[in-house]
Amino acid sequence: MPTLTDTLTDQVDSLVQPSQRPLVWGHPRMSTTPTSVAIRELAKRTEALEEAVRLIALEVQRLAEHQD
Repeated sequence: MPTLTDTLTDQVDSLVQPSQRPLVWGHPRMSTTPTSVAIRELAKRTEALEEAVRLIALEVQRLAEHQD
């Protein structure tokens, strides 16, 4: 049976894919990637991070409510 931590970690991992991508053209950290492409990729990643933070915050809030 998965634990709460495992489940939350899986959910966050599904939202925010680990940055294992090689540094090739199209990667936002490559100097040869056009700015518009880099910004679009970074915006997607930022949105995913925001969603992951919301998910974690909701879980912490839910756990805090059960402590009372």
